[in-house]
Amino acid sequence: TSPCPQRVVFCQLKEALAPDWSGEKAAQRRPAPDYFLLQVLLKFRTDTGRDPSPQSYAQDSERLLQLRREVLQGLGLEPGLLPDDFGSYCFSEMAPVCAVVGGVLGQEVVKALSQRDPPHNNFFFFDGIRGTGVVERMGPS
Repeated sequence: TSPCPQRVVFCQLKEALAPDWSGEKAAQRRPAPDYFLLQVLLKFRTDTGRDPSPQSYAQDSERLLQLRREVLQGLGLEPGLLPDDFGSYCFSEMAPVCAVVGGVLGQEVVKALSQRDPPHNNFFFFDGIRGTGVVERMGPS
């Protein structure tokens, strides 16, 4: 018998980052726009090997808008899902955001070790502009 009384389900990161948005089930549920922002930033990093930089703000802003269109259309979604000014939030790291996300991560480690509460499932997105966080289940049910 397993010492863990709870059933834990994991999915691969690749699977969680590439759900099928064309299906009826996906059309009924849309994650926070932060998920799609993550997709655009991952594509930017893959293409350029770096994060958006204030030193190349104009060029990187244009590239982010182009990637927004490519990524969202590739998922079968409208580019307007992310507003035109989304790129202006992609040029710095905010220490308070890092502290909040680090605190949530620590909380999840305690949950996993104590087995008292179920852990977040898959993704926690923190919006540093609004000061809110949301948990999204992106992998298979």
